[in-house]
Amino acid sequence: MTTFNSRQRKTTSVVGILILLIPIVLLGMPASGRDSGGGGMLAKLRSEHDLGESDLGQIDPTSATMSFVLLGMRGIAVNMLRMDLDDYKDHKEWARMRATTEAVITLQPHYIEVWRFLAWNLAFNVSAEWDAVPDRYYWVKEGGKFSQRGTQRNATIPELTWETGRVWGQKIGMADEWRYFREYFKNDPDTKTFPNGVDPEINPNQIDNYLVAKEWFQKSNDREDNREQHIMMRALFRSQPMRTQLSYADALQRDVRFITADRFRQESSSDEEAEAKAYAARQANFALSRQEWAEGFTEWTTKFGQEEFQTPGGLIRMEADEDVVHELAERQKDQGATEADLRQWIDHYQKTTNYNYWRTRARAEADESTGTSEAHRLIYEGELKLRSGNPEEARQMLVRGMANFARLLEEYPDLRDEDLTVEEAVWGVLLWSKTLELLGESMPATFPLKATWDKYQGLLPELQERYNRGR
Repeated sequence: MTTFNSRQRKTTSVVGILILLIPIVLLGMPASGRDSGGGGMLAKLRSEHDLGESDLGQIDPTSATMSFVLLGMRGIAVNMLRMDLDDYKDHKEWARMRATTEAVITLQPHYIEVWRFLAWNLAFNVSAEWDAVPDRYYWVKEGGKFSQRGTQRNATIPELTWETGRVWGQKIGMADEWRYFREYFKNDPDTKTFPNGVDPEINPNQIDNYLVAKEWFQKSNDREDNREQHIMMRALFRSQPMRTQLSYADALQRDVRFITADRFRQESSSDEEAEAKAYAARQANFALSRQEWAEGFTEWTTKFGQEEFQTPGGLIRMEADEDVVHELAERQKDQGATEADLRQWIDHYQKTTNYNYWRTRARAEADESTGTSEAHRLIYEGELKLRSGNPEEARQMLVRGMANFARLLEEYPDLRDEDLTVEEAVWGVLLWSKTLELLGESMPATFPLKATWDKYQGLLPELQERYNRGR
């Protein structure tokens, strides 16, 4: 029997440990760079499957240090901090809330739901707790900026770029304070911090909020090309850049209501000059809106409409006539695809994304032959003339606007019962009837939009109240 003394046993143990460490070192050797291909087997596997820290995004050594200090209890710590966040929000302790938010993302920099929830909380919840509109806008920005940071720390995740686009598009453009938020996005109310008028972190090119949102949604699609998202149906997700273009065109029409002579008063020598400048600016806005609707129609039909989506019935496209359906079925007949199944799934996807409505709406708004943009302009300018005490001029504009609207509904029958179109048509007739009252005339038996007016009399109480409020 061989015996070892104490020194020999220690030496043997050290040698054994060193031998065992060799495969561990070879397996776990860190990569020397993201694209270098170096490192051990585990590092190569992490890089191959985009699981390494450098593959996910910006590296924060603080997060690794905190994980080590907490000895595996990071999840518990995060849960406690998130409960503290709710408490701080309820008690309006904003400084503590901000610090706690930073602590949470330090502990979980790659947990996507943390970034999504906290960004949404700042932009939608915390902003609503403030009374002053500039203060609300500040916290909307904080939510958007927080989401942008998440996209940097998680460079392959499509959900976070999508959330960023939602803040800059939906929250800025559709909130109750949208009129102010859209203006603040290009001319920040914090002039002391941003003397050049814009917050460069969110809008370095000083463009419309919807165009910034569109860029973020396009980044989402670029990321989604390589990594699956788990927010919504893929077709809805992929439609966002094009839908945001359409929202931009629509917003330009809404903005017209806030282009008044007061905006040009200081730079004008008379009230007449200020009115003329406002009128010209509104015309330019309507013209730009029509151009952007045309751009939206092109993108909706040639980009989103031509993209292929996998369904249980086979690959489909939104922009699909009978020839396209036949071609798709022939291409996939080995997989059992049939024209009937493809038509069914195309119809389902079109309805889910509201594809046909936006296709028709964008085409109609961009159509110069029907004068849709001119119809919007004439009805609005007629309203201004009516409210300023010029019923005769108002009547002339409103009659022309109503005729254009009637031509629109004749050319695009799918819009005859669409809510927004119907409401504006009835509104135009109501304004025209007010001019007739002031001129001592009665409504004739026939007039443009009479069928729409008769069919939607139920809208009149609400529209009459709006007229009495001065819109």
